[in-house]
Amino acid sequence: MEKDQLAIIIPAYKALFLDQTLHSLACQTCLEFTVYIGDDNSPYQLKDIIDKYTNILKIVYKRFDTNLGGHNLVAQWNRCVDMINGETFFCLFSDDDLMAPNNIENFYRLLESEPSYDVYHYDIDIIDAENNIIEKWDNYPSPISAYDFLRLLYVDKKIDARMPEFIFRTEAFRRNNGFVDFDLAFRSDNATVVICSWNSGICSVPESKVLWRDSGVNVSKIADITIVKRKLLATIDFFNWLAKYYSSLNQPCPIPLKRRMKIVLKEMLRISLDMTRSEMFAYMRKIDVLAKNYILYLYWKSYLVLKLNKLER
Repeated sequence: MEKDQLAIIIPAYKALFLDQTLHSLACQTCLEFTVYIGDDNSPYQLKDIIDKYTNILKIVYKRFDTNLGGHNLVAQWNRCVDMINGETFFCLFSDDDLMAPNNIENFYRLLESEPSYDVYHYDIDIIDAENNIIEKWDNYPSPISAYDFLRLLYVDKKIDARMPEFIFRTEAFRRNNGFVDFDLAFRSDNATVVICSWNSGICSVPESKVLWRDSGVNVSKIADITIVKRKLLATIDFFNWLAKYYSSLNQPCPIPLKRRMKIVLKEMLRISLDMTRSEMFAYMRKIDVLAKNYILYLYWKSYLVLKLNKLER
């Protein structure tokens, strides 16, 4: 397998941890990759940080004229992928996460024996702002099908999934029309992994880690009620998409309806003080299967009302 066929793509905006991210890449035991940095018209001086590594890493830097991620994060991801120059594989990394030093070397070594997958994967730990490990997840079974990936993630809750831990074959990614677009890019990573890994599954790189940073400012962690409601709608959109996708394959959805509903309603109950009942019912009607089946809608509406009444006692 010819090396130097991997692009590490960083859609960059925040400066706080960017130096640490680039340092973790510069410390790789194999430097046969190119780093593409798409500056999302950041107000911070990212170039000053990046310039420190241009003699160590092969870096292609572009500062975009407009900020796109602020209103369409998936569009920002896609225009950053458009920066790459023919690499066979790419990893959409973050401007605050870290790689263990042997990740790239282990990836190329795995390719020698397992060259046919469209999605590869690094296991992850969660770190805080001081780089302390605050959460450890089980390693993925390898290989794993797209179906089992969703089961383990949403039903059994034995694994976690974040965009920077995945490596995509560029051709398969483009064949499937890029990242699946949901508001705030919430669940877009899961959907994109599913469609790209459908044919061959996901193969994990052994003895390698990505350290995903929970800094408190991640989209997945923001507690602002407007953002939380948008994430709830994005989850509904994702589940609607997933049901349609598996229906198109004449296969059952890996996440049963009951489990999907429990996930959505649990989030509604968590923010029930900030939502009226009529608003909750309107959100429920956005769930395709309930919109098409009034009896099913009434069943889950009654379930929600019972839960709300218990909370209000």
